[in-house]
Amino acid sequence: MSKQTQEIFIEKPIAQQIAEISTKLKLEDIDQRTIDNAKIFLLDCLGCILSGSQVDSAKSVRAAVANIDSDGECTVIGTNQKTNPMLAALINGTTGHSQDYDDDHREGTQHSSVVVLPAVLALAEKYGKSGKDALLAYIIGSDVTIRAGEAFNGTSYYAGWHLTGTCGVFGSAAGAAKLMGLNAEQMVNALGVAGSASAGLGEFNSCGAWTKRFHAGRASMDGVLAAYMGKNGYYAPPTVFEGKEGFLVCFSFKGTPENPNPNGDYDASKLIKDFGKVWEMADNSIKLHACCRFTNNFCDCAIDIHNQGCDVSKIKSIHAECNKFTDTKLCRPVDIKRHPKNIVNAQFSLFYEIACGLVRGSVLPDSFTEEAIKDPEIHRLCDLITWEINPEFEAVYPQKYPARVTVTMEDGTKYVSEVEYPKGDPENPATKEEVLTKFRANAANTIGKVKAERIIELVDKIETLENLDELFECLK
Repeated sequence: MSKQTQEIFIEKPIAQQIAEISTKLKLEDIDQRTIDNAKIFLLDCLGCILSGSQVDSAKSVRAAVANIDSDGECTVIGTNQKTNPMLAALINGTTGHSQDYDDDHREGTQHSSVVVLPAVLALAEKYGKSGKDALLAYIIGSDVTIRAGEAFNGTSYYAGWHLTGTCGVFGSAAGAAKLMGLNAEQMVNALGVAGSASAGLGEFNSCGAWTKRFHAGRASMDGVLAAYMGKNGYYAPPTVFEGKEGFLVCFSFKGTPENPNPNGDYDASKLIKDFGKVWEMADNSIKLHACCRFTNNFCDCAIDIHNQGCDVSKIKSIHAECNKFTDTKLCRPVDIKRHPKNIVNAQFSLFYEIACGLVRGSVLPDSFTEEAIKDPEIHRLCDLITWEINPEFEAVYPQKYPARVTVTMEDGTKYVSEVEYPKGDPENPATKEEVLTKFRANAANTIGKVKAERIIELVDKIETLENLDELFECLK
C-alpha cells in the first residue's frame, strides 16, 4: 500500500470522501467536454437497450419480472411493460448489455453506462426529475463505477470477477443516491450496502451463458436498493472500499501459486484522486463492433485487411498478436472459442471476430445470430488462426490494447494490420455521425425512425428538459 493511499485513509474513509463531494456537486461544476461526451454515451446506451430488447435473454428476464411485478411507474425500454424502479433497472441493464455493444472504459475495464443509466432513468421517471438532475447523477455514478475498476490495475478479471457487476453496483448506488437527494451520511450508507451486493462471476465464459448480461442489470437494481436503504438509515461500513475485509482487498487479484501476491493488486488512490474535478467517464470508449472490447481492436485489423482487398478464399494462415487478457479470456478454452456454438461464446472469441471481420467486413449485431455463427467460411478461417502474447502489448495493458493481425496468402503475399487504439477509444474516437448511425440502426427495428430521431433531439438538449416524460414515451 502506497504512502499516498495511506494518507487518503488517514484523512477520512473513501466512501465518505465520495459522498461529501458528490452531494455538493452541480452540473455547472462539470466541464463542457464531459457533459458533451456524457450525452453521447447516454444516447449510445439507449440504443443498445432498444436493440437488446429484441434478443432472447431480454425476453426471458422480462417474463421473469412480469411474474413478480407487472404494474409500476417505470418504463421497460422497448416495450409497453412497466414495473417498479428496481426491476426496471434490472431489465434495462440486462437488456442493454445483451449484445455487448455498450460503451466501456479501457482502464476501468468495465461497462459503466449500462449499469448506472437504467437506475438513474427509473428513478427520474418515478420522481419526475429533470433532465439536468438525471444527467448529473449519471455522470457521478459512471465515474464511481469506472474509478472502482481502475483501482484494480486491470487484474481483477484474473481473480474470476466481471467488473461491470462488482464495480457497477457502487456507481448505480451513487447515481441513485444523488438523484434522490441523499445527504452525505445517507450516501455513505448506500455505498456501504452496495459493497455487500458486489458480485459478478466470470464463469459465463466457460460455456457462453447469459449471466454476464445479468451482471449489469443486477448491479443496477441493487444500486437502487442500496440508495433506498441508505436514505432510510441502514447502517453500513464507511470503510467499504479500503477496509481489511472490504471491496479492494476481497476483489483484488492475489496472484498465482507460481507468483503469489497475497496483499492483492490494487491502488485505492485511483478511487478518489481528483474525484469531482477530473472526470474519468468522459473517456469512455464507444464500441463500433458488437463483441468484447478486447477483440474490437482485432475487428479493426481484420476489417482493414478485408478493405485492402484480401481474397479470403486464398488465405493460407492468420496470426494474431495480443495481450495476456485476450489470450486468457478470448482464446481459451480453445475447443470452445475456436468454433463457438452459441452467441455469447462467439461474442468472446478472438477466432470468430477475426474471421468474421475478414469475411464480412463488419462485426455488427447481425453477425451474432444462430445462423451467422454457423457460416462455413468463417469456420474455415477460424482453423487457420494462431496467436501469441506480444510482450510489448502486455507491457502497456491496461493503458492500451494494441493488436496485430498478419494474414499470409497461398502465394506468400502478406497483409499486416496493427491497431494501437481501437476505433472508438478517446485517442481514436468515433465521430458523432458514426454514433448517430449506430443509434439509428439499433433503435429503428424497435421503435421506428420517427421516435429515434426525436430521442436524438431530446438527448442533445437533455439538461434543459423539465422532466423526461417525452423521452420515455419515445422509448416505449
